Amino acid sequence: MSQEVQPSVIAYTWDDPTRCPFCLDELESEGEGFMDHLEESPICQQGFGMWRDAVADDVRGEWSG
Repeated sequence: MSQEVQPSVIAYTWDDPTRCPFCLDELESEGEGFMDHLEESPICQQGFGMWRDAVADDVRGEWSG
């Protein structure tokens, strides 16, 4: 990890698209790099799934992003 932060299922931040919000690792790229990172990090993948479920509860119908 690039910083001394423990991965968390709760996002630390969502304001830097070049870093994973769950562990703050630097990503290879902003979109695809995040998805690739999730395949390599079970904790970050779990956190993203929990976030997506919470957003789905807040947004009615389909969400494209």
